Amino acid sequence: MSWTASQIAICLIGILHLCFMVGELYPWECPWIMALVLQKWPRLDLSVDDTHFVSMVVHNAGIYNGIVAAGLFVAASTGPAAFHIQIALLAGGVVAGLFGAKTLARVVLGQAILGAIALVIVMWFHP
Repeated sequence: MSWTASQIAICLIGILHLCFMVGELYPWECPWIMALVLQKWPRLDLSVDDTHFVSMVVHNAGIYNGIVAAGLFVAASTGPAAFHIQIALLAGGVVAGLFGAKTLARVVLGQAILGAIALVIVMWFHP
């Protein structure tokens, strides 16, 4: 089976989501992504209990990113027959990017939305 440009691009986005998953799950007490956010917002000054609660929320996001990665890999391996599933997963990424930009950081906006738009363009012209 030869892979198309869109399948390769979808797998790259899946790998990105696996990286997010790892960053949101490890280390368990204070995941890497959480530590980065706390560095940018030092004024939060979370208590030990608050830090534990926030880390559990971040872990939950990590599990979701793993599920998204799995969906992207399955959709990519299915090929053009899964075009609508691929678009649905990418649309979810755009919505999550918009929400992340509003609630966390504008950098998320550029990463999620521009990546998803670029991928849709690749998929549209090179199915």
